[in-house]
Order: sequence, then structure tokens, then C-alpha cells
Amino acid sequence: MRSLKRQVRRGAAPGASPVQREQSQRIALALLERSMRFGHGRLAVQRLCEAVSLGVPLGLEHWSYGEGVVAGSSDRQLKDRFLAARQQHVPL
Repeated sequence: MRSLKRQVRRGAAPGASPVQREQSQRIALALLERSMRFGHGRLAVQRLCEAVSLGVPLGLEHWSYGEGVVAGSSDRQLKDRFLAARQQHVPL
């Protein structure tokens, strides 16, 4: 798991190759979907935001899950990050 997170960070770094960026996008999406499967809501929202920053195209299921998490959360920072990611995201 740690090595996957490191690969995501490498692909997000300035100067990353196109191959590294593509790989980091695939891994970020896989980590997001894993968090969703395991019911790790807060972590899933954090990973959703990271995926958006990497340019990962997300589907309705990702956004619906995130909306459900932030609707039930009192964490203002988490909500703000989610809303910022939502505005930044380019739909499929």
C-alpha cells in the first residue's frame, strides 16, 4: 500500500513523465475505489480529491459516494475540499 501511495506522489510531482502521470492516475483511482469498497468514507473523499488533482476522470458513483460522506460529516475542511474538487473536476 505504501509503495502505491509513493507512486501516486511521484506521478504528481513536477517533472513527472507522461508514463508516471498515467500510472499515478490509475493507482489513485484504484485506491479511491478500494476505500469506497471498504467503507472508509473520509479516506475515500481525501483520495477523490487527490484523484481530481491528478486529472482522473471520475464517474457518478465516485461523486455520489463522496456527497454521502460529506453530507454526514461535521468536518468543514473535508466538505470544503470536496466542493473545491467538484468545481475543479472536468466531467466525463
